[in-house]
Amino acid sequence: TYITPFGVDTKLFKLAPRREVSKEIVIGTVKTLTPKYGIDTLIKAFKIVQENIKDIPMQLVIVGKGPQEKELKALVSELKLDDKVQFYGFVEHSKLVPILHRFDIYVALSRYDSESFGVAIIEASSCGLPVVVSDADGPAEVVIDNKTGLIVPKNDEFAAAKAIGELIMDP
Repeated sequence: TYITPFGVDTKLFKLAPRREVSKEIVIGTVKTLTPKYGIDTLIKAFKIVQENIKDIPMQLVIVGKGPQEKELKALVSELKLDDKVQFYGFVEHSKLVPILHRFDIYVALSRYDSESFGVAIIEASSCGLPVVVSDADGPAEVVIDNKTGLIVPKNDEFAAAKAIGELIMDP
């Protein structure tokens, strides 16, 4: 039997070249659009952040496709975030790095203890992004709270919003 461990290609997933400081904060995630990954919690958290930090422009980028896409787009419309949330759809793994390099914060709010390892979180971290993750197994195991990212309770958009807000306000 052979065991192939998860890994990250650090020649591909690496710090972005220095870029101009943007006036807009980009919060993003790369996940399949299913209830398991808590994208609805992220959208609600983003709404709270928008309401609490009005003087800093920001957008939410959601990369991925899945059965919950229509429902999530309806939630975005319901919360009047259509001009602040972008759905990129499916992006090939080899083309993710330039997208991650546009992000200022990576968020993964999984709600089930069913992930064996947070590869996407490690890839985002490898690109130098601060991360906010839920305390679900997998994501919480690859983040050192308050050092390599912030860990928040599952299904808690208020805690997620607080963590995202802290990262936005911390130069």
